[in-house]
Amino acid sequence: MSAIAGIVRFDGQALERNLLQRMSSILAPYGRDAQDTWQGAGAGLVRTLLRTTPEDQYDRQPVVLGDCLVVLAGRLDNRDELIAQLALDPRLASRMADAELLAQACQRWDTQALERIEGSYAMACWHPQRRRLWLARDVMGGQPLFWHRQSGFLAFASLPKALFCVPGVPRSVDEQSVLEQLALLPMAGCSFKDIQRVNRGEFVLVEGSQLSTHVHRRLGSGPQVRFKRDEDYVEALHEHLQRAVSACLRSSGPVASHLSSGFDSSTVTAYAARQLAHRGERLTAYTAAPREGFTGPVPRDRHGDESKVAALLAGRFDNVDHVILRSSGESPLALLDESIDELDQPPVNPCNNVWLRAIERDAQARGCRVMLNGQMGNMSISYHGYPYMASLWRKGRWLQWWRELCAYQRTHPQWRKRGLVLRTVGASIPAWLWQQVAIRRGDFGGGLDRYTAVNQQQLTTGWLQRRAEAKGWDLSYRPWHDGRAMRLAVLGRIDTGAALAAANVRGLEMRDPTCDRRLVEFCLGVPDSQYLRDGQPRWLLRRLMADVLPEEILEGRGKGYQFADWYEGLGADRERLREQLQQLRQHRRAAQLLDLPALEALLENWPEEGWGDLATIQRYRLKLLRGVAMGNFIRYAEPDNR
Repeated sequence: MSAIAGIVRFDGQALERNLLQRMSSILAPYGRDAQDTWQGAGAGLVRTLLRTTPEDQYDRQPVVLGDCLVVLAGRLDNRDELIAQLALDPRLASRMADAELLAQACQRWDTQALERIEGSYAMACWHPQRRRLWLARDVMGGQPLFWHRQSGFLAFASLPKALFCVPGVPRSVDEQSVLEQLALLPMAGCSFKDIQRVNRGEFVLVEGSQLSTHVHRRLGSGPQVRFKRDEDYVEALHEHLQRAVSACLRSSGPVASHLSSGFDSSTVTAYAARQLAHRGERLTAYTAAPREGFTGPVPRDRHGDESKVAALLAGRFDNVDHVILRSSGESPLALLDESIDELDQPPVNPCNNVWLRAIERDAQARGCRVMLNGQMGNMSISYHGYPYMASLWRKGRWLQWWRELCAYQRTHPQWRKRGLVLRTVGASIPAWLWQQVAIRRGDFGGGLDRYTAVNQQQLTTGWLQRRAEAKGWDLSYRPWHDGRAMRLAVLGRIDTGAALAAANVRGLEMRDPTCDRRLVEFCLGVPDSQYLRDGQPRWLLRRLMADVLPEEILEGRGKGYQFADWYEGLGADRERLREQLQQLRQHRRAAQLLDLPALEALLENWPEEGWGDLATIQRYRLKLLRGVAMGNFIRYAEPDNR
């Protein structure tokens, strides 16, 4: 993994002295192993390197190849295919870093190279003689990339903080983006005003004074997958998973993984352990757990301590070292400012920072270079298939719908038939009516003010509601009847590039095999009837892992609840919370965008119980914590705004 940056002037002026070095210094924590710059006539490029693959020992960036200079952050997952397509000598190509291989592809196919490469990347390609620059990211958004343009220049960087080294680049928050993020709207823009993000699956082309944006790959464009036998789907999923995990195991050091009691991380850990065993290597699997003796409330159908079930999976592999990291009572506020600085944006879930940071620090101490997870598995390999019932109802296949509903109720007796009918029929009723149902039931989607810290004046304008409608996002969170559309919407909702890059500060590269593009496209093409059958959600993955995962995972009826004792640390840290709210009161922009009176009221009316209730979680874990996190980001972005 690397971080990249650069600037190209189109007005004939020379670059300011030491500008590239300042950009490199800002990005050095994300690429501790090497920092290099290149400067030409009115242009400069920066790369900082974290060596995470064996080929990174040959990395020398920027790569200069004819009239083509390339900088790459990330990795290529189809090296062998590219080597064959480029007709390169495999022996010589084995000593090429990914950036050099990418430069060969760019020189041969220009921007069409993006249609041939697979992996997690952000890149820039500069043609000095033609004064032509293009920037690109992979369609899954594995690496971040931002840019800023003025009349005389265009600058780009892996994170906005490096752009602020450039004279004339303003540093202020983008109010619309802040409001969209607070409301959890999909694909909110960059949190900084006048800083643009290179969107996933797109490239930005700059030629002289002309700038254009193009799509090189669109998620969901793959074919439908139809086999004659149910067993063929299982075999095909196995082949895709084998390849995706193998690509993520290309590491220059020890490999670790997240391991919860769920399907995704368990599956990734199992596949990784088997492949590493064939290489005579070990895998360190991490499980986050609450403090010893924790018996506090957790949400319905959730369990707070996943360590025992995770240990059952780890115990099935001789080469897995299982590490359980228990909560130390640390407050979610303790790491907030540090996380904002690393992310260069507000964290989506401040609670996760605590256990993620603990795992990353331990892995760093053990010399690990790669951390596997299954973050996107819910939308790919372990998709539950629930919309299938709603689609049967909507298509008028009522007998089959009723049979599937009854089968689901038999395997999930905690669900009443009335509730299941409501969830499936609800996908076909108007959004306004479903919102009334959600309010009566206390469900998520019963109103923005329940879970978001947006200032009340902003809410009453209706602007957020119109933005959600324009983005095709249903704020009532009505059930879906189209499983493919639902997964595409969720996959496109949040850009995780910066969150993945933050782990580089601890010398780790986060990799998610369940987010492999080819695997995701396969899963999107499989019919919903393969995911929900005879009352069994995740039917496809259950069959694949039937002889691998323990029964407690295969037949588990609940989900794990990460950082279940979060409220204990937060409750003990209320004085810090009070101080932070007071600081936000004194910041003009924060007071303008956030509902500070509501956040202060939540602090003053701290509950003694009910921490497992959805309403309490919405108010404190979502509204309060995310509101404070956004407020701290606003102060970080505009420290002198009074």
